[in-house]
Amino acid sequence: MLHEPIMVEQKVISEILANDLELLKIEKECWTLLNTGCNKGKDPFHTFALATATEDGVDLRTVVLRKVDTEKRLIFFHSDVRAPKINQLKNTKEVSILFYDPARRIQLRIKAKPNFHIEGPEFETLWEETRLSARKYYLSEKPPGHRLSNSFDTLPPHLKGFDPKKEESENGKRNFISVSFEINQIDWLFLCSQGHKRALFKYQEGGIEANWINP
Repeated sequence: MLHEPIMVEQKVISEILANDLELLKIEKECWTLLNTGCNKGKDPFHTFALATATEDGVDLRTVVLRKVDTEKRLIFFHSDVRAPKINQLKNTKEVSILFYDPARRIQLRIKAKPNFHIEGPEFETLWEETRLSARKYYLSEKPPGHRLSNSFDTLPPHLKGFDPKKEESENGKRNFISVSFEINQIDWLFLCSQGHKRALFKYQEGGIEANWINP
């Protein structure tokens, strides 16, 4: 089923097909799509694929887009600090991120620098905004990736199918981390039978370097 397109998106797609869309307008639309994805749980941009380098090659997983700061060019996701991907992120200077919307036929490939939030005002706000249903999973006795002898997770038994009380959920705060990514580059692709279109945006100290590139 197709997602409901907003009028702005319909106008942008029409302009794309008419070869009448300015590059910086596309860049602005990229951030509109990211904000929409963050705020709407059923939007395809609500989750993204995050790739990290390991000693053996590459790890890939899907994470949830939790916050977007357009002015600072930041996107956020939350994790258990004990998860292997956190150490992988700490050992890399740049990550690859992928968003794709099959209804809009738009793909964003992003390069970004990771930053970690484990204390301070930003961290406290992000933790307070985390729902009890999500906080529950930071109460797991074992870290993500821990080998088990059966298919059951290691949540406390009384939380199976239930959310913790807020007071109890605070015990999971020590395992909570928010990771922001400072976006350095967006590779935008629009798939269309009338001709694919692709643009590359590189963020520099003096502004944005924007170019059309061959799909």
